[in-house]
Amino acid sequence: MTKTSKHDNRVNAFLRGAMPRFEKKRHLSASPVMIAASLHQMAEKDDAQVAPETLHLPEAVHAGFREKLFLYREANVLLALMDLVNSSDVRDPLFEQVLGEYERIIFRELSDHLGELSVHPILRDARHQSVTAALDDLKLRMHPPMGNRYDFARDWSRNWFAGIGHKEMNPVRLEHFSWFWSDEYTAAQKALEAALTTSRR
Repeated sequence: MTKTSKHDNRVNAFLRGAMPRFEKKRHLSASPVMIAASLHQMAEKDDAQVAPETLHLPEAVHAGFREKLFLYREANVLLALMDLVNSSDVRDPLFEQVLGEYERIIFRELSDHLGELSVHPILRDARHQSVTAALDDLKLRMHPPMGNRYDFARDWSRNWFAGIGHKEMNPVRLEHFSWFWSDEYTAAQKALEAALTTSRR
């Protein structure tokens, strides 16, 4: 190594040490309250691919289907939030706040749907149990046991429909409905990613 190159190396090393090291700081793109409300709107949107008419369900179960679909869509967003908050040893304080606000919406702030009855403790408890049951069922769907995933998908969907009093036997429809929930979970994850912004500090 020449004398000049040794000098250049020392200068470069000094400059590297002198340069400020920027770290990316993560921020929420909006307040936790606004993000939680936006996430809840995902559960309220209509989707033609899972409309009871599209699935050729008998009219007698349409109301029960829509009610259960809404419940599961709320639980789906909750699952995505919980998975994100609990995904590492260090809990993410940013999404912890969003999770708290979202839980307030689906467990207590039900005025848009139930009016003054939303403050009734028995009703709130029943609501909590319903969301928790849907959450546990979706966890099973997203993290199925070992085995044939197509058989599991059809069985899961068959049980879902049985819960509203409908015996669905079409294997293609059952499979399609099961994978719909995978897409919903991915959409919720992407919405959470979009709620983050970074800046240098």
